[in-house]
Amino acid sequence: MIGDRRYGIRELANWILDYADRRGLAITNMALNKLIYFAYEHALLSAGRKLTNAKIEAWEHGPVFREIYREFSRFGSQPITSRAKKFDPATNSVDIAVPSLTPSDAALVEEAVAPLVRLPASTLRDLSHSDGGPWARTWFHEDTTNPGMQITDDLIRVCNTRKDVAQ
Repeated sequence: MIGDRRYGIRELANWILDYADRRGLAITNMALNKLIYFAYEHALLSAGRKLTNAKIEAWEHGPVFREIYREFSRFGSQPITSRAKKFDPATNSVDIAVPSLTPSDAALVEEAVAPLVRLPASTLRDLSHSDGGPWARTWFHEDTTNPGMQITDDLIRVCNTRKDVAQ
């Protein structure tokens, strides 16, 4: 296990946005949600750890972190041109969530994101919709209800559908 540090979901989003910017790539809200999901999945499967405590939900277009969707929904399907913000109780202000990933965690996230970041959002959505994968098993659940449509860590581990792509 790399460690037990967990990051705010806005911090992870900003790290990925900065990573894409350094490569001259534009990222949409849908693409960002999928990239965070694949990084989370990769960390869980390859390092046995959670990058964040944020809940992953199954929405029509794939896995979504509600906080990130809401933060960037004003961009629609256009590239994101700002950074996620968070409330700082110490200063009583809303500031940009500055990524502070450890070098090993940054390498872990980069390992997952690097092969995917250039793909269009629609392709990332398709990858997240793999038959029998965590999204599909949550979206097409067998019970009469599925409160919160949450994609759980246990389901990600059981499905283990993307481990090969990010390695």
